[in-house]
Amino acid sequence: MFKTLLSAAVVVAGSAALALAQGTPANQQDCLKSSFALAKSADAKKLPDAQLDKIEEMLTKMEALCDGKNFADAAKLGEEIKAAIEGKK
Repeated sequence: MFKTLLSAAVVVAGSAALALAQGTPANQQDCLKSSFALAKSADAKKLPDAQLDKIEEMLTKMEALCDGKNFADAAKLGEEIKAAIEGKK
């Protein structure tokens, strides 16, 4: 059961990462999936609390942009979040 759930989470995260890599999400669901994938990625990296706090704040803003259907700005912020997770910012 756990392996099935984990596999499903990987598929969702992978499709969301792919959507983010392809540019602006097409709809609110894809946008939120991208945000979720970034959150999972940050969690998996075991980053310092200060860095996680900054990323969490950015993810909250991204989700608000997704909810407001401002997908272009959400995608741009998603790239900034990805850079912050990778330590490039």
